[in-house]
Amino acid sequence: MEIGASVGPYLDRIGSLSSFDFVEFALGEGEVPLSSFDAAAVGDRLDRAGLDGVIHLPYRQPLSTPVDRINEATLSYLDDVLAAAARAGAETAVAHPSARGAGHETERLTRRVSALRERAADHGVTLCLETVGHAGGLGLGRVGTLADRAGAAVCLDVGYAYLEADVGGIREFLASYGDTVAHLHVHGARRRGDTHIPVGSGDVPYDEIGPLVADAAPEATATVEVFTDDRDHLRDSAERFRAAVDG
Repeated sequence: MEIGASVGPYLDRIGSLSSFDFVEFALGEGEVPLSSFDAAAVGDRLDRAGLDGVIHLPYRQPLSTPVDRINEATLSYLDDVLAAAARAGAETAVAHPSARGAGHETERLTRRVSALRERAADHGVTLCLETVGHAGGLGLGRVGTLADRAGAAVCLDVGYAYLEADVGGIREFLASYGDTVAHLHVHGARRRGDTHIPVGSGDVPYDEIGPLVADAAPEATATVEVFTDDRDHLRDSAERFRAAVDG
C-alpha cells in the first residue's frame, strides 16, 4: 500500500517528505488560491522529491445547494481546480460530499457528485468522497451509497469513521462498500474530541482496523493526515499504520 502525508496548503513542505510515496495538498478557496498556484513549479517540486500528488478540494465549498446557478458556478470553479491539480501531476482528488439546505436531497446531490466525477475523469483524476460524518458531514452509509450511485470512489477517513461508528461500523461499511474505497485518511483520535493526532495515540484501534482495510481495499492509497510538520511523527504514524495493515 502506498502511503503519503498531508501538507495542507503548505507546499514548501513537499521537499521534506521524500521518504513517502506521495503528498496530499489542499488547493482552492481557503487553501492555496488558484491565482497563486504554479502547477508546473509544484509538479517539478514533486518530481525532484520523487513523489506523486493527491489533491484535496476546498474543504468548505458545498457541492450541492438549492440554487442551480450556484451549483453550476461551483462545478466550473472546481473544474479549474482539478485542471490545475492535474497539470501538477495529481491523479486523485478528495472531496467532502457537503451540501446546503435542499442540496442534501438524494437525487440532487447525486447529480452534483456525478457531474464533478465526470469533470475529474476528463482530467484523468479519480474523485474520492471523504467520510466525514463525525465532523458534521454525511454518515458513513450515505457516503457509500452516494459514491456508488454517482460512480465515484470513497476516501475512508479512518479516525472519523471510528468515532462515528466504532470498529463494527467500519466493518459493516467495508463489507458493503469496500470495493469503492480507493483512498484513506489515517490519524489518531480521542472520543473527547481530539483528532488528527499521530497514529497509535488516542482511541483508534488500528490493530483491529488495519486488517479489515487490507482485506477490503488492498489497492487503496493512504494519507497520514496528522496536523504537524514534525517528520518523525509523520514517519512513525506511517510505520504504525503499515504494520497494522500488514498484520
